Amino acid sequence: MSDDLMLTLLTVLFSFISQIDSFEGLEKAIALGITVISLLLLALSVTAYRKTHLRITIYAIIIFALFALQQFIDYLDDIFVELDIPITDVVISSLTLTILAVFFLAIVRTKIN
Repeated sequence: MSDDLMLTLLTVLFSFISQIDSFEGLEKAIALGITVISLLLLALSVTAYRKTHLRITIYAIIIFALFALQQFIDYLDDIFVELDIPITDVVISSLTLTILAVFFLAIVRTKIN
């Protein structure tokens, strides 16, 4: 009876471990997809600015560029073990804070003008 219990526990453990690996691949694919979409939105924002010269699109350009950079660094951090250092987490968090600050400025500046 204890052998059956041990076999069941090992089966559950290995099943759990295999699910972690599949989610890790999914996470990397999503991170890469977010980077690509950010770059596409960045390109669209640059095109829109060239056509309209609206100041609000400058904020969008900055935000999408920072977001693409943040996601790319996060993606590289997941891929390369050498980048898994504390400063990488500080850079990613700083980029998030900067994105939020620029987003806030975009809202406030458009309300004032």
